[in-house]
Amino acid sequence: MSEMWRLLRPDAVMALEDPKILSSMPRYVGILKGRFLPRFMVSRYVPVNWDLESSEGELWELHNRSLVEMESLMRDLDSGKIGHKEIGEPPERSLLHLKAKIGESLMAPCRLCERRCGADRLRGELGFCRVGREFKAHSCFDHMGEEPEVVPSFTVYG
Repeated sequence: MSEMWRLLRPDAVMALEDPKILSSMPRYVGILKGRFLPRFMVSRYVPVNWDLESSEGELWELHNRSLVEMESLMRDLDSGKIGHKEIGEPPERSLLHLKAKIGESLMAPCRLCERRCGADRLRGELGFCRVGREFKAHSCFDHMGEEPEVVPSFTVYG
């Protein structure tokens, strides 16, 4: 992540030292300061295996059980009990992969948004939003226009 935001938004830098923000968003501040790994990165280190024939319900059950393991790993990492380098290489199939698999299952029939249009995006049908299996991001950037306590925020426009 670019450090330019520190120059553009000194108020955001000061917000990260505000006692109210530190007490209400300690993990977020820790991630910005490089002390903690974001949750998605921790989920890459939680090994998960599932059967290719598993139902969506079974995948969700496995997901929920794996979250417990992820929370434990995150606590150990955040407390310094274990270091990032000590956890080794990510497994071939992880909680993050499982999350992607569940996301894919929500695409056929489509239930990604409140419209629940039912399009089979995996077979090329377009949803109500006119998006199929793949979409293009038109821009992505560090957004500086948010409240100081959440700058920088990464923004993607499709």
